[in-house]
Amino acid sequence: MLQFTRHALMRMNQRGITKDMVELALEYGSFVKDKVVLSRKELKKLLKKYPSLKSQLLKLFDSKGLVVVFEDNYIITVYKPKKGLIYG
Repeated sequence: MLQFTRHALMRMNQRGITKDMVELALEYGSFVKDKVVLSRKELKKLLKKYPSLKSQLLKLFDSKGLVVVFEDNYIITVYKPKKGLIYG
């Protein structure tokens, strides 16, 4: 189980990102080196598959997705991808 660093919790609070959103990214996102990326493309698929999660998924979709950076068992930081930044 991953634990949140103090830094990650502060950034989540500043950026309006919830623990539930981070959990969605960790469960359904793609691993890219030391990050998990939940892209708009993946979010579109999830919206169709899980209508009960629509509210959270739409928030993530509007912000272009979510990136979770981790090391060992710690989530270091969480942020919304910059415009034009492509992971894959």
